[in-house]
Amino acid sequence: MSASASLTESATVERPRAVAVGLPPALTSFPSLREMLDLRSVAVAEAIDALRAGGIDALLLDGDLPAEVLTGLLECAGPNGIPDRPVVLVLSEGGRRTQVETRLLDHVDDFVNAERGEEALLARLRNALRVRGTLAELTRKNAELEGLYGRLEAMAGRMAEELRLAANLQRSLLPPPLNHKHLDLAREFIPMREIGGDYLDVLALGPSRIALVLGDVMGKGVPAALLAANLKACLHAQLQAGDTSAAELVNRVNRLFWEVTPKGLFASLFFSILDFERGVLRYVNAGHDYPFLVRSDGRVEDLVTGGTLLGLLESSTYDEAEIPLGSGDTIVLYSDGVTDRDNAAGQPFGVERLKAAAVASRSDPARIALYTLLGEIQGWAAGLSPEDDLTLVVARAT
Repeated sequence: MSASASLTESATVERPRAVAVGLPPALTSFPSLREMLDLRSVAVAEAIDALRAGGIDALLLDGDLPAEVLTGLLECAGPNGIPDRPVVLVLSEGGRRTQVETRLLDHVDDFVNAERGEEALLARLRNALRVRGTLAELTRKNAELEGLYGRLEAMAGRMAEELRLAANLQRSLLPPPLNHKHLDLAREFIPMREIGGDYLDVLALGPSRIALVLGDVMGKGVPAALLAANLKACLHAQLQAGDTSAAELVNRVNRLFWEVTPKGLFASLFFSILDFERGVLRYVNAGHDYPFLVRSDGRVEDLVTGGTLLGLLESSTYDEAEIPLGSGDTIVLYSDGVTDRDNAAGQPFGVERLKAAAVASRSDPARIALYTLLGEIQGWAAGLSPEDDLTLVVARAT
């Protein structure tokens, strides 16, 4: 770069604009001060006009100006913290403040001892301008942050509304109350967040058969809810494809789920068919926490036959079991949000407590039994927030 180009570039750098009131020419004519500032010495009225019009960066005042003049100028300049306010320096002998009213001290950035010469004045002025620039930048950043906060609040509001709608939609997809002469059923679904990843279905397969399904997909919140909807679609598609064994149906559901689900994500599934004409329960347990059957005499049987989690392997195969189902027998299905619910000591509720409560309420209507079990769970947690979705089903053959 040539010397002439460098000079031209330096000349274009805008210097802070400043006005001085009452200062002697010996101070305002300092070469370094003139080089640093675009400085004009003006009368009081012109200074006030300049302050009101804005656009000045520094105001240099003689501390020996009459008190009423200083008061008018300082009131016009305003206190520290006002955006675009100029730096205000008061120069006086020894840096005295006697002419400035106490209430206006925060209108002055610095009191400068005029006797200490040019270097002291420049140092104090540079410091005041640096602070002013920092405050201006902070003000700008704060304004940007306020704008961002506003946009974030708007986005959060939209997300909350969308989650509310999604929660309503998910609840609308839960099976409706069942009126069936052979089955008394009650269920409860309590997602940890607005929506959850547990999948519950009750499907009539004719006058004497009912499919009872409970699944639990990996994760929580919106991703889990999407996977649960995916699982439901896979199962319904296979049910509509025609009559087949429970094991073959779950085999096909597993392949579909494996194909459409991101790798590394899995789901457990308990699929059962209650056949009241034959008096049997056929089921497949694909990696789900063991549901159990409470016989009318209080005996408990775990429903364990099946296979591994859905989506783990494309080639997974599943077995089915068939057991007698008599009047008064009760099936209890649950997700791990039930048995994993901790108390204050970090101890899980566990399946044995759930079984004991189910046995004790085996003669009650399904709705009463369900409330009894939920009461036991809530009492165990003693008000602690859940850490997983909770689904509980009580189904009694009548």
